[in-house]
Order: sequence, then structure tokens, then C-alpha cells
Amino acid sequence: MVRAALSGCLIAALATAAAADKLVLTDGRVFTGIVSVESDTVQITVPYGTLRFAKTMVERIELMDTPEQEFRKKLADTALDDPNAVYDLAQWAGGNTLARQAADLYALILKLDANHAGTHKALGHIRIGNSWLGFDAAFQQARGKLEAGSYSILLEDILPALRAAATTRRQALEVMALLGDTQLRSRLFGSAEATFGDLSEAARKADPPATDLATRSAMIAEILHENADGMFVLREAYPPTAPLLGGTVAHVMAGPASLANPLVLEAALRDEAKKEIEAGKKLLDEARKLSATDPDAAGMKYALADQHFRKADAMVPNIARGHRVDITRRKIAAIRKDADVDARDFDDQMAKLGVKDMAPLAYNTMILRMIHHLDRTRDDLKRIMELAQAYPKELVLELKWAELDLTKIENMRKILVTELDGRK
Repeated sequence: MVRAALSGCLIAALATAAAADKLVLTDGRVFTGIVSVESDTVQITVPYGTLRFAKTMVERIELMDTPEQEFRKKLADTALDDPNAVYDLAQWAGGNTLARQAADLYALILKLDANHAGTHKALGHIRIGNSWLGFDAAFQQARGKLEAGSYSILLEDILPALRAAATTRRQALEVMALLGDTQLRSRLFGSAEATFGDLSEAARKADPPATDLATRSAMIAEILHENADGMFVLREAYPPTAPLLGGTVAHVMAGPASLANPLVLEAALRDEAKKEIEAGKKLLDEARKLSATDPDAAGMKYALADQHFRKADAMVPNIARGHRVDITRRKIAAIRKDADVDARDFDDQMAKLGVKDMAPLAYNTMILRMIHHLDRTRDDLKRIMELAQAYPKELVLELKWAELDLTKIENMRKILVTELDGRK
């Protein structure tokens, strides 16, 4: 009964399959597709189109089974109550572009044997303890084992399985990061340095690039390189609010400590982030001094300062957020200044339009100029909204003003376009 039901389901999926024939030409070229013979030509349909050849060019035609047809034959010869036999067929189907049939067979295998290792691996499942888990669930379990100190099983079993099961760039990067953390906590400092270096490169090459991850990983690799013995000297207690006398909050006192301790690594990253902030603040001061006399040079320094603050935030999330908000406010102010110029030009044109007699052509030209000013102002407002949306809490007023002004601009533009169309 099982065979009849499964066979019917699988073969139904193949009902529209056509034969794949091989056409061999006298010059040695070979094409695989659907062959039809006409009076004096031979036609073959291939994935990229239809080709025709004179019969004199054809050496032979070989009728071949398609993967679907071969699957039918293999299915008929397979013992569907034997999970290993079904697994062999599922593997063959998966390797011959029959993903749907392979999935149906894997589902059958797990009904026959819920712990069939080959099937679970083929489906991307990872075994942790006595359970087979999908990637996301297994990754969370692995994070838990890291916090529990189960480093050996992570390095020897779980992480290799996760790496093999990772099907996306995001998953692969997550596994690399977890591997680096595990090596670091296991005091395998040289291995951890290499892993974080590789992770930085992989994150930069991702599409889209994982810039923050790349920056943080590169800095960890650099810290490990500079402290090859795994020891780092803290200049102050970490976190900075750590209790001086006892207390239950996890903290590290000033002095030498192992980078295998996550808090020590955080402290090292914080030191590097503070260096980036100081460099950024210096550029900010220079930009402020130039803003009145040389706005272009000031803009370049603001951009360089922002790069330093972004690096700091990549190492320690939001440590430089206030400075980045300040730069964004200044960018918005500069855009507002340009928008105000267009707004004044628009008002001047509007005043002339109401009091000055004009020929039709001059009138239309004036309206077109006004629409142009509105378009430029609209573009400026959209840029302001794009900038402000990165910091919706801090720049709520800038965002709201831009939204209101944009609505006014759109309404005025519609009126002018209607007026222009009515005069054509």
C-alpha cells in the first residue's frame, strides 16, 4: 500500500517529462534535447532554443532516458520499506535535479527511521546530544554550550557540522564568529587570530558587505597579534562602573588578564574604540573651524570623522552614536541651507508671477522654473529624511519637519503642473 501511494505521488510529478535525446553530428558536435525528424531536416529543442540540421549533417540519434524516466525505473526496483535503499534513491534523485522527488523520499525515510543520520545530514540537520536540529536551533544550542564552557564538543563535533550545514553567507559568517569565540575561550590564541582574520576578509567580501563585522573581527585579530600570549593589560576596571569592593556584577580589575575572558576582550575593544573616537573628535574640531570659510573642506573632514566613529561603533555598539548624530545634524543643516536658497528663489518667482504681465511663452517658462526649484527642494528634503531615519529618536524633529515640508512641496508642485498643462 505504501509503495502504491508513494509511487503514484512521485510518478504524478513526472507525468509531463519528455525524452532527452542525444543528437550527434558528423563534425563531432553533440546536443541533448528533444529530437523530431522532418522530411529533410532534424530538429532538436535544447534549453536555449531550437536548432535545425540537414539530415546529411547527422551521424546518429540516440534516444536516452531523462532523469525522470530513469527515476521511474529505479523507483520500481527500490524496496520502499528499507530506509537505506530509499536513501540511496533519494541521493541519486538529488544529484540529478529531482529535488522534489528527493524531498519526498527523505520524508518517507524519517517515517521509517526517525534517526537516519544520512537523511538528517542531507536535510541540513545537525545532531546535538540526542536531537537532530535545523541550523538556527542548532546554532542557538551551540551558543549555549559556549557559555557553558563545553569547548571540546564544539570544536570537535558541533562547529564542523554547523559549517557543513551552513547554506547562506550569513550562516557561514555566524559559524566563523562562533569558532573564533570558542578558540579564544579555549586559549587557542593563534588559531583564534587566524579565524578572526579570515572572518574579517569573508565579511568584507559578502554581498552586501558585513562592514561592522569585518571591522570588529579585524581589530580582534590585531589585538591577538599584538598580545600573542593572550594576556592584555587593563588600564582601568571593566566595566568602568564595576564595584571596587566585591559585588555580584561580573567585572575585571585593572592589570594583566587573559583575553580568554570575554570581558577582557570587550575592554581591549573599548580601548581601541576610544582611540577612534579621539581621532574623530579632532577632525570634528577642525571641520567646525572651517565650516564658515571653506564648507567643502569642512565636509570632507566631517566625512573622515564619521569613518572613525563608525569604526568605534563597530567595535563597541553605539559608543560613538552621539558624535554620529552630531555629524548628521550638521549635514542636515547644510542641506537645509541649500533648500532655503531654492525656497527664496521660488518665492521671488511667485511674487513676479502675480504682479507682472507676461506673454504665454514667458509665463510657461516661469512656471517651469518654479517647478524646477520645487524639485530641487524636494530632493533635498528626501535626503534629509534618509539621513534622519538612521536616528529616529534623536532626530525626530528634523524628520517631522522634512515630512511636513515635503507634503507642502508636493501639493504646490501639483498645482503648478496642473496650471502648466491647462495652458498647453
